[in-house]
Amino acid sequence: MDWNTILDYALKIAGTALGTVLITLASILFTKLKNKIGEAKLNTFIDKIVRAAEQQFPNVGKKTGPEKFAYVMQVVKQKYPKLDEGYLKPLIEGAVYGVSEELKQLAKAQEPKTATVNDLKIG
Repeated sequence: MDWNTILDYALKIAGTALGTVLITLASILFTKLKNKIGEAKLNTFIDKIVRAAEQQFPNVGKKTGPEKFAYVMQVVKQKYPKLDEGYLKPLIEGAVYGVSEELKQLAKAQEPKTATVNDLKIG
């Protein structure tokens, strides 16, 4: 058998194997990227719905947490019906925590500042 023929077949096999590996890796990376983008879209959507619930059910002397949660869960399930409520619950709670922290920081920034003894300049 001729060495050129053997080398030619070996290169063809190696090229095919390398192409297969590259295509497999590219499809895995594409799937992971697609999943990350999907998760980011879901989190953004949940955050927007939590903010909408804050507007729709303002806290006026009564607890409205369960109503807000039910509203958010209903809207999210309408858009993503295949997602499990057990999967969605921590995502919603995380968005609620983020929004409540923002509201606390906003309220704190709007508090009138009172002068203390240390604020007075003497001398």
